[in-house]
Amino acid sequence: MVVVEQVAARPVRLRDFVRLKLRLIGNGMRGRPGRIVFFVLGICVGGGLAVGGFFAFLLSGAVHHDAGVVLATYVGSALVLGWLLLPVLFFGVDETLDPARFALFPLSRRTLATGMLAAACAGVPAVATMLALLGLAVAGAARAGVAGAVVGLVGALLGLLLCVVASRAVTSALAAMLRSRRVRDLTAVLLALVSASIGPLNLVLNTTVTHASLGPALRVARILGWTPFAAGFVAPYDIAAGRPLLAVVRLAMVAATVVLLLWWWSRTLESAMLGGSSEGPGGGAVRGGAVAALLPLVVRAIRPGVFTAIVARELRYWWRDPRRRSGLISILVGGAVLPIALTLAGDRHGHRSGVPLPLTIAFSCAMGAAILANQFGFDGTAYSVHLMTGVPGRTDLRARATALILIVAPVLLLVAVVVGVVAGAGGALVPALGTMSATFGASLAVASVLSVLTAYPVPESRNALAVNSGSGSAKGLLAFVGILSSLVGAAPVLVASVLLPGGVTWLVAPVGVAWGVGAVLLGTYIGGDLLARRGPELLVAVTPGR
Repeated sequence: MVVVEQVAARPVRLRDFVRLKLRLIGNGMRGRPGRIVFFVLGICVGGGLAVGGFFAFLLSGAVHHDAGVVLATYVGSALVLGWLLLPVLFFGVDETLDPARFALFPLSRRTLATGMLAAACAGVPAVATMLALLGLAVAGAARAGVAGAVVGLVGALLGLLLCVVASRAVTSALAAMLRSRRVRDLTAVLLALVSASIGPLNLVLNTTVTHASLGPALRVARILGWTPFAAGFVAPYDIAAGRPLLAVVRLAMVAATVVLLLWWWSRTLESAMLGGSSEGPGGGAVRGGAVAALLPLVVRAIRPGVFTAIVARELRYWWRDPRRRSGLISILVGGAVLPIALTLAGDRHGHRSGVPLPLTIAFSCAMGAAILANQFGFDGTAYSVHLMTGVPGRTDLRARATALILIVAPVLLLVAVVVGVVAGAGGALVPALGTMSATFGASLAVASVLSVLTAYPVPESRNALAVNSGSGSAKGLLAFVGILSSLVGAAPVLVASVLLPGGVTWLVAPVGVAWGVGAVLLGTYIGGDLLARRGPELLVAVTPGR
């Protein structure tokens, strides 16, 4: 006789999620020194940010009332915005407790959402955020005594919940999209743009802060104070100003926002648990047959052949291969950020830097030689197909150059137009077209020769923004040589754009276009002959582990 003992199921509590997360973190670091090092570094970085945020809020309680409102509002809004955007850029907020792991457990939405929230509050980012927000309570105490401290502490707690719940709700709602390759590519571009824009934004902000008064910043702070981004951080200052009812209203606004986000998060957890992503609907029949279906739309008008096939392959691989994509993002971001930085940066008297638009665009175009100096290194052993099929060297190089022109040239042209209009340099757009064509053509010509003579293998990597191939100093020197040679090759056109009188600067455009086309033809002619003679040696050079 078998006796079955009935065991009552214990309800799942919030501390169970916290203990599970801590246990998974501890087990994940066993026998893995690398993870331990990164965890310690994360604690150090979080501690530094916590100290900085604490003193920023503390300073807001020591300065003038209006200045304190501005400082607390801007710091708090930046904190909430960072929690909202950074998870999307970095594909999620926490890999420890993935909602998909609980798909088969009989847990209610409420239990799962509140448990995940408790576990999220036990992480390093949340603890660092809370330590930073404690400065708000101290600032409130300095402003309005015990009442200000209590309101500041409540605002800090609500601010922490708002940060965590908002980040989780957004990532859960976008769970399917974040598993898509196309969205990951887009976030890689956004991350590069954000990273590369720090310098120009710093220049612009320094100029703005130097010459602007507190009035505009205070008006913006008052508007933000009636939004969930900053309402909780302004409440202690309402107590100090003798407006307790406004403080209660602001805190109630933040609490209602947290409740709504928590409800939204509980409704979107199912998509995060089910997973899956869609890359778009299946393609229908393409006019032109199977061959046309393999070609991007921009090259379908060209007659099919070896040249067209290589152009189509390069157009696809520049975006799909993470190693190529990292270099492509560098060109696009550098081509967009450098002209903006040189044009909008002001000196200490508020004047423009005075760098002509044609020269700023030329500097951006010269960066193309840095990535193309090793264009065959991305192919690896796949380049053997070109040797076996007898692809002419000139055709190969010209097809690669054409693909990059189709990708980069429209972006550079758009940047030139936007910067010219914003800076009031519309008259310089025509010569800028000439310098852009000459410099980019010279960079393609230089790279066509360097890529054959100095090829090396590029290792596989799934990180779109970090490619480490070793011997960094030598390869960095190669990129520098390519950029410098490109500027030297286009020097006559650059000098003409500066020295020609204003009435005839339009001549730079046709001369620059002809110069760039001629440089590409000459560079691919020389590089093509070298490639025809050194094809086997090139294959050996780009083969990993040879």
